[in-house]
Amino acid sequence: MEITLEKKDKVNAALKINLVETDYKPIYAEKLKEYGKKVQLKGFRPGKVPSSLVEKMYGKSILVEEINGIVSKSINDYLKDNKVDILGDPMPEEKAMASINWDTQKDFNFVYNLGLAPEFTYDLSEKTQITNYKITFTDKILKETLENLRKQFGTYADGESSDVEDIIYADVKDEAGKEYKAIIPQYRVAEVEKSNFVGLKIGQTFSKDARTVMLDDATIAHILGIDKKEAEFVNGNLTFTITRISKQALADYNEEFYAKVFRGVEIKSYEEFESKVKENIESSYKNEAKNALFNEIFDTYTQSLKIELPTDFLKNWLFISNEGKISKEDIEKEYIGFETGLKWDLLKNKIAKDFSLNVEHADVMVRANEMVKSQFGMMGNNLDEEMEKLIASWAENFVKKDNGKEYRRIFDSLFTEKVIDTIASKVKLKEEKVDIDKFVEIQKEKKSVK
Repeated sequence: MEITLEKKDKVNAALKINLVETDYKPIYAEKLKEYGKKVQLKGFRPGKVPSSLVEKMYGKSILVEEINGIVSKSINDYLKDNKVDILGDPMPEEKAMASINWDTQKDFNFVYNLGLAPEFTYDLSEKTQITNYKITFTDKILKETLENLRKQFGTYADGESSDVEDIIYADVKDEAGKEYKAIIPQYRVAEVEKSNFVGLKIGQTFSKDARTVMLDDATIAHILGIDKKEAEFVNGNLTFTITRISKQALADYNEEFYAKVFRGVEIKSYEEFESKVKENIESSYKNEAKNALFNEIFDTYTQSLKIELPTDFLKNWLFISNEGKISKEDIEKEYIGFETGLKWDLLKNKIAKDFSLNVEHADVMVRANEMVKSQFGMMGNNLDEEMEKLIASWAENFVKKDNGKEYRRIFDSLFTEKVIDTIASKVKLKEEKVDIDKFVEIQKEKKSVK
């Protein structure tokens, strides 16, 4: 067998494989013999079918299968042994494949097109400046968070008159006489109508235009308890008869409330609770800022990196590998996004190689434990031993989900974080202090530009 690599340009190449009969004949003959032992044919005892008849019946399919296996292994071995980094998969040259005559040929010539991974350089120095947002903590945010937690874990009791945060229950009838059982959270009422839903009494009846009280189909469906499709046909005046008013009582500051908010964490006093809430807000802000830094780094490098890619090869590979599920027109539309992601992956892998970055199994399990704690609201690390063992067991099961896809997802996330941390440690980070409202506004503006 002879394999040669012919470069067309910096990022495109052809791998030519010359296969002669002696390369595949022994394996082919052995496979034919194995088939002969298994074939059952009327008029012959099992395993006694003449080899010439077996070859006539199954020889071509065995030949194709074995040669494809030899070629595939040879390509992989060649690329590995010669350290040829490629993008996508080797793609057989259609004309060369179409010209093969499996019935008569003894020697075979295969041509596979390759998309070569490009050589490129990147700058990790203070010449590159990247904005690093620091979200400032305020007493206003703390007060709002505490109030929201008291609402979230509060209780409801029936009242006689409605207020701005109550839930109103009503029998509703439309102009055609159709009846509904409505549940009306005040926040779902249109702004111009909110004041009209304050001060209502049980038994009170009034009429309102459906589209004035509820601005869209989703709100109508939610309040009237109907399907969104049905909500499209709700129009005209609705008659409301108030049947119940549910008022929320805020949760009291006590150990029972603290335990509900921070499950598995012992908190005895209001001061400890407030400190824990503040700690979680600041932790949340750090995560938000970390995500923003990732986006800043991603945008900076994917927009500035000069990487030549085998564009035509990649488009063809995307079309063929997706087996017609994606049209060529769709590939053209989405290609810029694919190319941007590919550039980022190439950069990550190069930085990881240059700085010897690795993710260990223990790293994955620590992150899985953290995710399980977050999922069950068990914030903090001061959990008892039994709870920690239970969480570790849940984490083990979690990473096995979807045949290990969750494990891979966590691994990839940690790998990206290590790369981001390395970049952040080398470039110049320009700290910009903003409150949470300004931060959200900035992020929305950036998304709208994209």
